[in-house]
Amino acid sequence: MIKDFLSKYGIDCFGAIPLSRCKITKQYLLDRASLDMSSSVVMMLLPYRSEHMCDNLSAYASVRDYHAFTDMLRTELKTHILSLYPDAKCELFADHSPIDEVNGACLANLGFIGDNGLLINEKYSSFVFLCELITSLSPSELGLEAVESTEIKRCLGCGACHRACPSHCMDEHDPRPKSECLSAITQKKGELSEDEIKLMLENGSAWGCDVCQNACPYTKNASYTPIKFFKGGVLSHLSSADVENMSEDEFLSRPFSWRGRGPILRNLRLFEENTN
Repeated sequence: MIKDFLSKYGIDCFGAIPLSRCKITKQYLLDRASLDMSSSVVMMLLPYRSEHMCDNLSAYASVRDYHAFTDMLRTELKTHILSLYPDAKCELFADHSPIDEVNGACLANLGFIGDNGLLINEKYSSFVFLCELITSLSPSELGLEAVESTEIKRCLGCGACHRACPSHCMDEHDPRPKSECLSAITQKKGELSEDEIKLMLENGSAWGCDVCQNACPYTKNASYTPIKFFKGGVLSHLSSADVENMSEDEFLSRPFSWRGRGPILRNLRLFEENTN
């Protein structure tokens, strides 16, 4: 039942597991949705990498904010389920979740944990967002079979991401704190240090960082997203003028909007000042 529904949206990587096997991180979200530990979880991957990405943004920042997609999916999936099972309890979570989503995706056999802490899927590499349906319905009522594996798999540790990290946050001998990750630096408010500016300019990203993801061997042959939402509205280049001229609705549709216009404008202007 749910498989056909998800296929209409291009979602082809999902798996069902008992909630009781998941790591609960925000119990109050389960309580709010009237869900207990007898519930089922359908973990889903939302691949977002497009064939044509922005040349000065991370891949996830080149596409529209995935929360808009999950908001739509939540409404339509719940409507579909409740039309078949009016008494069912169900909720779709994304990002703000009651469970450890990477752990849950691993339990659902959707991938393994990379040394960079990201879920790596064999088809889409790490360029995936995670979301999950938690419901009182059993996997069989959803037309699925529960995944039996309890193993949390980790990558083989080829070291490619360690060697590629421009901030040396993954250095085995002297790792720097995550706050010094290039992605975190681009999202900081206020002034950046000279070293932070240099790091950002050298790596060519005004928002986020894909270096460790691109270095992963699984990315070499990774498939692009089949989801139409992530194929439309992809930015090819972003300038400070583009951001300044965006309507509020258009700006809020972008993943970098949560920090306000200040940080992204600062970064873009730094690039423009140093390339003109």
